[in-house]
Amino acid sequence: MFEPKKLLPIPVVVLLLSLVVIYINASAGTIPMGVDLKGGTVLIIPTTQPIFELEEIIANDFGYHAKSRSIRDFAGEVKQQEITIDTVGLSNQEERALKDRIISEFESRNIERGEIFSETVSGFFSDMFLRESLKAVVFAFLFMAIVIFIKFRSFVPSFAVVVSAFADIVETIAAMTVLGIELSKGSIVALLLLIGYSVDTDIMLTSRLLKQRGRKGIDEIIKNSMYTGFTMTGTTITAMIVLLLVSTSDLLDSIAIVIIIGLVFDLLNTWITNLSLLKMYVEGGGK
Repeated sequence: MFEPKKLLPIPVVVLLLSLVVIYINASAGTIPMGVDLKGGTVLIIPTTQPIFELEEIIANDFGYHAKSRSIRDFAGEVKQQEITIDTVGLSNQEERALKDRIISEFESRNIERGEIFSETVSGFFSDMFLRESLKAVVFAFLFMAIVIFIKFRSFVPSFAVVVSAFADIVETIAAMTVLGIELSKGSIVALLLLIGYSVDTDIMLTSRLLKQRGRKGIDEIIKNSMYTGFTMTGTTITAMIVLLLVSTSDLLDSIAIVIIIGLVFDLLNTWITNLSLLKMYVEGGGK
């Protein structure tokens, strides 16, 4: 007989550690964020030659942190280079002056000024976007919780689904922080999608246990539910891995990575946390 409650301390410890990681990094302001959420300048340079040495030049000559990456096509060939410069705290005039100085450095490498694409996101708009994005995640989660409570009309089953979804989101954000995955437009979209993905298997498991108890044994229901649930999650993870392998878009990469991380945590929270609470609830006669 499968006893998930014996493993319950594992997801509890993981959730607590995740909350600690988020609290420490949020307090220190070290949660990694993309330019669209913290402000800064992005320069896209039409060259296939690596520009990693420009990170050091920008740090030494201009005093700003920069990060470069290669942009590849579907075949994996490098088409252009992108460099992101952290210019948080500068005025618009100072950012424009800095950008002109850096572009002049690129021109000295025989890259024409008109070919370089540049985009600057001000701190005001990035702060506003961050606030609105967090509101979207919070309200999406709250409305999901309301729908769950309306559907099951019982505290324990509803609480089990909601707490599992909450753990998925918190643990995913903590993992992103530890792995250095930036919170960006793509990852915000992925977190919103994850709220829906994370409750799929929870609702399926809860519905089967509540509706089929008495007609089938609890262990048989759990076994059938696990087969369906692992198939659902496995197919989604496989699709995201394929997307990650073939994508040439930074936005799609962020979405795929975050959803994969979230679904891995969802396996833990659905089949230990949620299942433990539900099984105790059903075996206790709905108390």
